[in-house]
Amino acid sequence: MAESIRVILPKKYDLVVGDTFQLFYRGVIEAPNPYVYSIVTICEKGKNFPRYFEYTPEEPGTHKLLLNIYDAARNLVGSGETTLQVVAAKAPKKTVNVLCIGDSLTQAGYWINEVNRRITAEGGAPCGHGFQNAVRFVGSHKTGEVANEAYGGWQWNSFLTNRPGAMWVEYPNNLSADNQHSIWKDVNGALWQLETLQIDYLKFNRYLDHDAPVPACGPLVHEKNAVNTDPIYFKSASLAGASPFYNEEKKDIDIAAYAKKNAIETIDVVYILLGCNGLMSQEAMTLSRPEYCKTVVETGKQLVSKIKEAFPDVQVKILGQPGHSMNGGMGANYGAELPFTDSYEILHYNKELDLAYQAWCMEDGWKDYVEFINLSGQFDCEYNMPASPKPVNTRSKTTEIVGTNGHHPTMEGYMQIADAVYRNLMGCL
Repeated sequence: MAESIRVILPKKYDLVVGDTFQLFYRGVIEAPNPYVYSIVTICEKGKNFPRYFEYTPEEPGTHKLLLNIYDAARNLVGSGETTLQVVAAKAPKKTVNVLCIGDSLTQAGYWINEVNRRITAEGGAPCGHGFQNAVRFVGSHKTGEVANEAYGGWQWNSFLTNRPGAMWVEYPNNLSADNQHSIWKDVNGALWQLETLQIDYLKFNRYLDHDAPVPACGPLVHEKNAVNTDPIYFKSASLAGASPFYNEEKKDIDIAAYAKKNAIETIDVVYILLGCNGLMSQEAMTLSRPEYCKTVVETGKQLVSKIKEAFPDVQVKILGQPGHSMNGGMGANYGAELPFTDSYEILHYNKELDLAYQAWCMEDGWKDYVEFINLSGQFDCEYNMPASPKPVNTRSKTTEIVGTNGHHPTMEGYMQIADAVYRNLMGCL
């Protein structure tokens, strides 16, 4: 009996005339190594290459794409279908206000600034459209020319509460980026996970979501997974901020009050990229992956319904996970502990989350204004995750390229997230 391989494709992909679209097979085929199979893409447009399908549309239209997976005996072991929906770039009649909500993948604003450049600027590569008043990215967190609401280590429920989940310590930072997600113990014995590295500050999340108080002073002593293991001595620490949407008077989140406070007249489109920070929660460790993903969706519905309540005409876009390092980045950040040491399990979680998001966006009461966007198929996790040369063994001068970060892409990876959002936003405009 032939094995069964899941091909997890969205209902559609957005494409723009003149913009090259690539569908990376690693991101949509649920297999430890998809390349041991024969991957056959069938579409009236585009080209099929070993790792991806590619198409640069010349005119608007819709095209069916079928992806088949065969084993060595030519048994069909997996299949998926999607639609390529092509639009022409066009400036809107009025400025569209866009709010981006997320975690560390969004916080620095890399992909948001690139979306803004592609739409509003001229020149560059890919060439911008020069629609100068087309979009305005709003929020209280300014990054470059745009704003957002994104915070490292946050999950859906982080935006629903006034409980600060992290601490900042003032520290003359000399730590390299590959120390991210390492674990440190404070003077009271509580464990903290390093999330954000800035020039003079470090941000730590509560490891396994504990309730211990913030320590008055250092040191933080290395527990596991860091490259630089010297104690972190700091003179003071402070709680990170709670949800920017939370209204203390109402004891609930209040999107209308948030918008008024930040001089946001309206919110037309919301992009939400969340989900990669929940795997160490108690629920994720006790529930099956499909069951846990359902709880993620139920939490997401609470936030999205509040946004809809404040701005009835809003369009909400739920972004799937882009993908994780496939060549050692998970080990660099998380050591050899479950669930992160099992790279295929992380892929499985990302796929289950995609399926849960997509099912949510097709439900009655939600499908008219909530849309799922698959990122993993548009993201090259094999080449756009941080990596560096490393000796193939301790006795050899020969090197190989090994991942140095599990979740956070290179700048090229952030640009691919931008491309996916740009294509979707062009359809909205």
